[in-house]
Amino acid sequence: MNEGKNLTGSYGKIKPAIKAAVKTPWLWLIMLFPAGLLLSAAADNIEGAADLYCNTIYRAVSIVWNNISGLIPFSLGEIIILILPFAVLAYIIVSVVIIVRSKGNRLKKTLMAFVRLIAAASVIFFLFVVNCGINYSCSSFSEQSGFVAREASAKELYQVCVYLADEASQARSMLGVGESEPIRVDASSVRYAAREAVNALHQKYSAVSDGYSAPKSVMLSRGMSYLNITGIFFPYTFEANVNTDANDFSLPFTMCHELAHVRGFMNEADANFIAFLACVRTDVPLMRYSGCMSALKYLMNHLYSADTELYESFAGHFSRGMLTDLQAQSEYWKQFETPVAAAASSIDDSYLKINRQQEGVRSYGRVADLIIAYYFDEIASVNS
Repeated sequence: MNEGKNLTGSYGKIKPAIKAAVKTPWLWLIMLFPAGLLLSAAADNIEGAADLYCNTIYRAVSIVWNNISGLIPFSLGEIIILILPFAVLAYIIVSVVIIVRSKGNRLKKTLMAFVRLIAAASVIFFLFVVNCGINYSCSSFSEQSGFVAREASAKELYQVCVYLADEASQARSMLGVGESEPIRVDASSVRYAAREAVNALHQKYSAVSDGYSAPKSVMLSRGMSYLNITGIFFPYTFEANVNTDANDFSLPFTMCHELAHVRGFMNEADANFIAFLACVRTDVPLMRYSGCMSALKYLMNHLYSADTELYESFAGHFSRGMLTDLQAQSEYWKQFETPVAAAASSIDDSYLKINRQQEGVRSYGRVADLIIAYYFDEIASVNS
């Protein structure tokens, strides 16, 4: 009998707390989690839904908020990431204090504290879906722009690599930097060149929207290097954030890559290809050099796998200055070859696979096939 009374008494205390939690407006925010799941499923399973969303709602919202956040010279995303852990800790401490000090309604206070946390997590998830997640289901840039990715023979790969090396060598010679001195990039100036280069693509490739603001440098860029991160698109502020600690030749390419993500192209091969096109289609020597050298690093891996003899003979096409830049870049990243960087790469690989890029981090390298298609469609065909 005593046990029955205890159970009845406990239920009598829990029931009002549950009713209070159900009636609170916070419950509606929790419903954003299943709403996000439904939107993600619809984008993934209804043909054309993701493309329609990206070309209408996402494009309008992203341009507005990207330009608003662009008015602030520093990265809002970085500030939010730095503040968030402290905000969560402060919330937990305050909630515990309130619960301890409560006399007759501790159960209700505890339940409400959890409800608010779940509601906040639901809002974060929903915003990720509508500001980024749905775009993973969109048609690729190559599909929208008519590029057909193609594999090439070893000789064709060699031909493309030679073209890129010659273009890179010519661009570097225009920078006024000595052959034994590595290229150093001023992020504050090149960020505007990157913005203009990507915006200019709209004239030829309508799928790439124009009107977006410039990328931003991250204050804790060296911390990003420890995590093996060169750039990141922050979907909650629509900002393109870049690691500027290395400030080597690849920085302009990285900026354009992140600007492609801001425009809704979440596939890594697409973002790399858009970055390449933006760089090589401009008259700015530094941008051209960055695009060609970054593309070479992907294509050379393919050439090495296809034919080691051709790969070795191709090495003669590198100028001394290009080798200096590659060596400087290699030495910079070598200092960050730590278990932390390996773990971060593993997390990135899992993230990409969860978001429908089954090759994970290897998807970055798929840009090689698109660059080959670009060369034979727009360069070799014109020169022949």
